[in-house]
Amino acid sequence: MMRDNVYVRARGIDPEKVSHSIYEMVESIQEYVPGYRLRTEPIFDEDRVTVFINVEGAGDFLPTYAGNLDIMTHAAVRVGEEIARNLVAERSAGAPR
Repeated sequence: MMRDNVYVRARGIDPEKVSHSIYEMVESIQEYVPGYRLRTEPIFDEDRVTVFINVEGAGDFLPTYAGNLDIMTHAAVRVGEEIARNLVAERSAGAPR
């Protein structure tokens, strides 16, 4: 299991809005890395936010503890798909190459 700790220092934050944003991002990442999970609720301490994350790899070609490689691989695929979508949209709109 890959485990990460994310620490952010930010002044004047709204914990409710930040928590909402964190959960939205987790859901977004889970679309392409299903083993991505928060280990705890976000922790707010004055101007610091702490988030603990687990990433379990899919185990398709690599061990399940290689969650970091799943994130990189799936992120690269997603970026490639987005680039391809943009290229197709540009070409269908008649934009020059």
